[in-house]
Amino acid sequence: MLGPKSIPELAKILSFLGNEQRLNILKAITHEEKFAREISEEIGISRPLVNIYLKQFEKAGLVTGTNRVAEEPPYLKRYYKAIPFDLVVNLDRIEKIGEE
Repeated sequence: MLGPKSIPELAKILSFLGNEQRLNILKAITHEEKFAREISEEIGISRPLVNIYLKQFEKAGLVTGTNRVAEEPPYLKRYYKAIPFDLVVNLDRIEKIGEE
């Protein structure tokens, strides 16, 4: 993930990550791949909401998903794992946004 190039982009990233459920999803897949149902059961939110957030994470480049065939239903499962990233926010960084 590249650093934000504008103040609105930084605000969007901070807003997206400023959600407890989304942070719990990232935490759940930091070290181990899991599929949506596992994540849903682990953190106690609905599977449809987990799927929505995972798609948003993939679009933002914070999560990678891999389809795998299973021996039992559902036969096709998509496993997710967080992609390591650093997000540094301080006054110097905010001041330099847009100058790079």
